[in-house]
Amino acid sequence: MNFFKYYSSHPRATLDEVMAPLKYHSIRYVAADQFNDPYDCKCFFEALNGEREDSLSDVINRHLRIACMSRNPSSPIMWSHYSSHHAGYVIEYILPELPFKEVDYKEITPFYYSTKEIREEILQKTPGIAESEIEEKIKELLLSNDSYMENLKNAIFTKHSDWKYEEEYRFIDFNEKGSSKKHIDIDIGAENVNSIILGFKFDHEKYDHELSKIIDSIYGGSLTVYKAEPSLDEYFMKIKPYDVYNKSLQRTGFKSRFCGSLRSLYRKITT
Repeated sequence: MNFFKYYSSHPRATLDEVMAPLKYHSIRYVAADQFNDPYDCKCFFEALNGEREDSLSDVINRHLRIACMSRNPSSPIMWSHYSSHHAGYVIEYILPELPFKEVDYKEITPFYYSTKEIREEILQKTPGIAESEIEEKIKELLLSNDSYMENLKNAIFTKHSDWKYEEEYRFIDFNEKGSSKKHIDIDIGAENVNSIILGFKFDHEKYDHELSKIIDSIYGGSLTVYKAEPSLDEYFMKIKPYDVYNKSLQRTGFKSRFCGSLRSLYRKITT
């Protein structure tokens, strides 16, 4: 299957930083606590004092690194949110071997475990247990509970329906020992990079030369390049072929006449 990853082009980033995903044909897997949705991958826990916290979600943060992809390279919202307001780019990957799962979108509310019943059960089985040990014991029991593990899985692959426009798929890297690294970059091989789509506001003067060098040296000059442009018929970005070696000329004469018309319109509006 083909998947698309949106990349930013931050103005303060170096040339190598912007082009790194393409240059090193790698995919970044990140810890869930780096996601922009504060409810993402969260399974809340009601502590004995009645407060709710998400320490159980640390299991996900310690052992999983997640890469998020989309099947839709034409979303104006995605380009705006994840590709520097259309100044970045999208890479199309062919990923036949990597395990993935489609994200479900639902009108979810924050899920949490109440500890009161579990606490009573622990006190009955181990009446001499110290109060300070009960919370850790509760967490141990939850982690060995099949229904909890099912809810934890659902937390990883379920997002609120407000995010449905992302059409997201998730790829998981599991580290049994756990890791403190916030991200890892996995080289998937140049052969699995199928194309690059440049944003509508991509800085061609700044990046085209380096892009052409990477295509020649890493991809043997054969990587397909596209450019996203707003459709004039529907609300989506059209994906058109782009020749990175021969940039098209701007129609400056038309732009100049059009600016004159806008000045006339402005005067009518403001008088």
